[in-house]
Amino acid sequence: MNKAALSLLMPLLLSACAGQLSPSEPEPRPLSEPELSAALAEQETRLTTIMEQQNTRLSNNHHAFMTALQQEIRNLKKQVIATPPAATPAAVSEPAPDNTPDNETRDGKLIVGETESVWLDAVNDLFPARIDTGATTSSLSAQDITEFERDGTPWVSFNMAHEGVDEKLPVEAPLVRYVRIRQASAEETERRPVVELTMRLGRLSEKTEFTLTDRSQMTYPVLLGREFLKDIAVVDIARRNVQGKPKRPNPSSE
Repeated sequence: MNKAALSLLMPLLLSACAGQLSPSEPEPRPLSEPELSAALAEQETRLTTIMEQQNTRLSNNHHAFMTALQQEIRNLKKQVIATPPAATPAAVSEPAPDNTPDNETRDGKLIVGETESVWLDAVNDLFPARIDTGATTSSLSAQDITEFERDGTPWVSFNMAHEGVDEKLPVEAPLVRYVRIRQASAEETERRPVVELTMRLGRLSEKTEFTLTDRSQMTYPVLLGREFLKDIAVVDIARRNVQGKPKRPNPSSE
């Protein structure tokens, strides 16, 4: 075989071998315009269906969420209505200063001790007095008691006498009445005249009834009983002279 024939035969042999070793895939057939339009329409329909399904699922989820949220709000409102409001703590205010004197109660009554000093206008002098809640009436030390009449009205005159006082102090006062007093140490009652005298105790000035009796041998010439103390004084037997010495009356005001 000459060289010209060989040069023509070699390409054919190589082509045949290449075809046997790696067969080539068939090329896709070109689509016509109607086929392409149909394929695109089908793809669009499929995508539209997928999007509608997704929107439906989202809408369902949103509706379920809003329903659950509204139910939770209703439950919270029920709890708020059922729960009583917490009590507002009362405002703590500073206690008002207590300006009550230490010898008076807050309602204005005098506090008196076992003993006090009293001023008798009729005698124009100061006397020690004993507070005795066991005695009904108050009493005054008196000697030389004499009843007489003045302007048709019964009066009594007497002398206030007491141990340690050198002179007797004469007193005249209208007779209020007579009372019978039974002493704890005696079985018989004693008839005593009663007079009304103005007495000063602390800031208080009161007309007070006194029974007249000889107290010259006793420690105190004046004794104050329950009738005087009620409604105006409170007794603290653990103290003495709580009210101090009463102020003497101003002569210009009399």
